[in-house]
Amino acid sequence: MAETPTSTGLSGASRPGEESQARARVVQLLVEAARPLFASRGPAAVSLREVARAAGVNYGLIHQYVGTKDDLLKLVFQRSSDDYAQQFSAAASTEDAIAILMRPKSSEYVRMVARSILEGRDPAAILGRSPAMDELARRIAENAGGDDVASRVQVAALTSAALGWGLFGSFVRDITGLEDQSDEDLTLAVYALVRRGVFPTTDEADPS
Repeated sequence: MAETPTSTGLSGASRPGEESQARARVVQLLVEAARPLFASRGPAAVSLREVARAAGVNYGLIHQYVGTKDDLLKLVFQRSSDDYAQQFSAAASTEDAIAILMRPKSSEYVRMVARSILEGRDPAAILGRSPAMDELARRIAENAGGDDVASRVQVAALTSAALGWGLFGSFVRDITGLEDQSDEDLTLAVYALVRRGVFPTTDEADPS
């Protein structure tokens, strides 16, 4: 049985500008609905029909505007990376940009990455070269005198710590007897140590 079109359909949009805006609105709704579903159960366990229902849009619009589930997954990762790239670019300083990456955050994105890779998906096919990582490496290299390779290694180390702690932080806290520490305070302390290890010669304060 076909699903009844919702208000996010295009029945009332007749001009190109209106159709473009409607398309962008529907795609954004699909991305926002898909991300927590992919994070909680993994892309393989989530149907496109379920995503459409959670987004409140007509099921057929997914195929029309996005394509397959893999296309939607790529789009979710791309939007997330683009958002971080904008935050890194807009940061007042390189230190502030690094703090954005290392600050305590929801593990939703981390879980989505982990589930996607554990399902056997190729990380390069999911996102490829990340705009966010490019922008952060650019800022670090610019601040340090332009060593592109070294800055990318530093970004890799920082990102590995952020992803690992975001996924396993609660488990590690308990097995190391730190369960009496708040999640935020402990996360900041761990990230500060990582930060000093990656940039051992700097005298600047750790990001808060």
